[in-house]
Parts: sequence; C-alpha cells; structure tokens
Amino acid sequence: MERRYTVGGACVTEELIPGYRCSTASLVNSLFRPEIIQDLSLYNFGLEFIPRDPSVISLLPDGQHLMLGKNEEESVKQIQKFSAKDAKNYPIYGRMMGRLAQFLEPLILNTPPDCSPDNASSMKAGLHHLLELPDNDFVNFIEMLSGSARHFLDRWFESEVLKAALTIDGITGVNASPSMPGTAYLMLYHMIGSTETGRPAWGQIRGGMGGLTHALATAAKSFGATIRTEATVTKILVENKRASGVVLEDGEEIRAQAVVSAADPHLTFLKLLESRDLPADFRNAVSNMDFEGVAMKIHLALDRLPDFYGFDNSNPGPQHQGTVLIAPSMDYLENAYTDARHGSPSHRPHIECSIPTVLDPSLAPEGKHLMGIYLQYTPYTLKDATWDEIKESYADKVLDCIEEYAPGFKDSVLARKVYSPKDLEREIGLTGGNLYHGAMSLNQLFSLRPVLGWAKYRTPVNNLFLCGSGAHPGGGVFGVPGRNASQEIVKDFKEGLIETSTVTRG
Repeated sequence: MERRYTVGGACVTEELIPGYRCSTASLVNSLFRPEIIQDLSLYNFGLEFIPRDPSVISLLPDGQHLMLGKNEEESVKQIQKFSAKDAKNYPIYGRMMGRLAQFLEPLILNTPPDCSPDNASSMKAGLHHLLELPDNDFVNFIEMLSGSARHFLDRWFESEVLKAALTIDGITGVNASPSMPGTAYLMLYHMIGSTETGRPAWGQIRGGMGGLTHALATAAKSFGATIRTEATVTKILVENKRASGVVLEDGEEIRAQAVVSAADPHLTFLKLLESRDLPADFRNAVSNMDFEGVAMKIHLALDRLPDFYGFDNSNPGPQHQGTVLIAPSMDYLENAYTDARHGSPSHRPHIECSIPTVLDPSLAPEGKHLMGIYLQYTPYTLKDATWDEIKESYADKVLDCIEEYAPGFKDSVLARKVYSPKDLEREIGLTGGNLYHGAMSLNQLFSLRPVLGWAKYRTPVNNLFLCGSGAHPGGGVFGVPGRNASQEIVKDFKEGLIETSTVTRG
C-alpha cells in the first residue's frame, strides 16, 4: 500500500516543474547494496548508475576550489594546493577508512543482536569482535564510534576546505554540528557503499532517483507482488495480539498473514496502532525518539549552466558534474548549526548543489538544466515563524549565497520548487522532516534501533514488522533494512510463527 500516487517514498522522480523530472527528496546514491541488485536482477528492470568524476567540488569565496573523485592521484594533486601534509596523509587516511568500513560492514548488513539486559551475552560477543582489529585501527574505530568528525579529522589534516568536505558525510541530515559526538561514525557509515579514497563515491541514477524504486517495483511485480498506489493506510488491524491486516482511508479492510511497515516508527506505532495494542514502555520509548529534521530541498529549472567563480565555464566542465559544495570551513558549518540551535535557519547554510542534467539530459527540456539543492541547517521547529511563512523568502537567501560563488546564477532560474522540513513531513511522510526516519545518534543505532529489545525487525505486535530506515542500520537509500527484514519474515514463516491460512479481503 502506498499513500502517494507513486511508489518510492522519498526516493522518487517527479515532474515538480513542468518538463523537469526532479529527484524529490534524495539526490544521489552510494549506499544501495549490490547484493540486492543481484538478488532482484535490478539491472534487467532498468536500473542504471551513472558515475560522476569528480564527485565533489568544494568552492571557496576567493575562487579557489577542491575537487575530489575516484582518481586518487588527481585528488592528491588537488589537496596539494592547500597542504602538502594533507596530500601525503590523504591516501593513508583513505586506506584506514576502507579497513574500518570493511570491519563495520557485517555489523551493518546483518540483523543486530538483542542487547537487552537479559541477553548481555550477545553484546559481549559483539565487543569481542572489536579485539580482532589491529591496535591502531582499534583506537581509530572507538574514536569514530563515539567521537566527533571535527576532532577526528583534526588529527589527520590541517586544511579547512578538505576537512569540511570530508565532514559533510558525518552531518548530512542530522541535527548535529561537526564537533558533536556521533558525527565521526556517520562518516564511516557512508563508507559502506561505493567509495573513493577516504569518502563515499556519490553517483546518480539514470532517470533520477526514482529509477531505483521503479526498478524495485517492476522487479516486485515480476515476482507476483501487487502494488496499490493512492491507498492511504489509516490503521493496522490487530486481533488476538497479532497484526491481521490494514484499514484504508476509504474504509476498505485488507487482511494479511503479516503486515510489514516501511513508514517511520512514529507513524507505525503511534499513529497506525491503538495505544492498547502496544506495551506502555514500548510506546513511551518510541515517543521519546528524536525525529527532528534539519534539511530542506530546493529544485531549480535553469536556462543555462552556472558560471562558477574560478572556472572556465565556456562549456560543461567537471565543476558541473559532481556535487558542488558550499561549506568552506569547519567554523562555517559550526556557525550554521548554531543558528539552527537557536531556532532559526542558518544565515549561511551548508549547501550542496547537483546538476543531474549534465550527465542525464533526459531530465529537462533540450538545452535546459535542472539543479537539485540540499541544504541545512533548517530546523523543523522554528522560534519566531512558521515554515509556511518563510520558506520562499529563505529560498531567496539560499540563491543569494549561491550567487556569490556563481555570478549571474539567479538570472538563470526559470522556476523552482521548495520543500521545507514541514513539507517533507506533509508531502513525503517523514516525521519531523527527518530524512533518516529518526536521529542517527548512537542511542538510536544498532541494537537500539528503533528501541532497545526490538532491533530484529519484529515488534511487540506479532506478525507486524518494521522494514524502513527507522530500523537497523538506518537511512540513506540503503535497502538493507528491507533486505534484513525480509529474511527475518521468511524465517518466521518457515518456523510456523506466521499462519499460512488464506488471506481474505473485507
């Protein structure tokens, strides 16, 4: 069942501006797992990844820039412009990050252990696994697991532009500054997918991000699935402490042997279930989860490519292919967060711009271009206004910031579509506008996701499963929560824990 007219949640392609096919709430991808692609033969159903090189172009106010991509030698040359020390350390750092990501991968890709007080042995086994790391990697892993991106990177590098470019993967979508604990882990988390030296290899999908979910939907249908759109679920039916189906907005009841929810924990447990269906301690734990989002999305129709300061822009160049980053220093990001902490959108926000039409012209009319802008920190809860009141005027300020790095940029904008955190909640269904279905802090990760004792995709309601980003390991167009949940569901069917009687509709 899908509430909207198209499947995919936040990972969809929509014609938000006439003639322009936008990736609504997710712009690029590196995390989606090759195992899922192979299991479902997604390449046979139209999935195509488009690599980008360079993958990030970090702009500085004076026209200098740092470009990082898949070619390590070229990346080192770019870093050399700012620091010889950093250029030497970058490959070493990259190899270390690769080793730690390889160590973390099985913890991420498998169902986590039950670490409730009655199952302490599972936690001990997990901690024992850490002892397999060499001493230096052990120290680095512990620091990354518990520390901040800023403090971790300060030990490796001195160049502000490099540290800021690497930090982005630790703060994107989270309500935290680079100096807050947990942000170092998220840098490592994003290394589980396709990578370059020391950072994720963010690429795009042909046809926009909806190309991925379209391939998934087509594959599902080929295996016999029935997909219904514009079918809003208003209630999960529970009978004899078992999920037995759902009720749609028009009153239709659909009976099922099991119910699997890809909605976030807040919607699943606090909106779609009666309070009597859940233990009070479980409801209280979900109620105390952090769903505060900090991100906005802006989609722009452009009549020409931006003329970024410091480049030869006479033709499409590398500066147009990757993510253009406006976050020149760590202090810049800290100040942006400070604004949001006091209830205001950042005066100078962290901005990431992608122009997918350079590599996939089919997304816009001939000769035109599409820009997707991700930005933060834009707190869901504002102190002195509402998002409906200020989102358009704030979007104007964002375009002013880009204009400083690309003179004449604002004159190239033909139309736009703005998503505030409130819009992401209302239109996409993300509680609090949170892109990850809940905070990615350590108290909401691994065996604590969504809450302690319920990290194995099952819930206190028998035959009700959670399979979205609110389950382990978290968000990021990953596919792993759904893959892991499906394996647990199959296991329960095989063990006879889910009845296989005929499903009826009422």
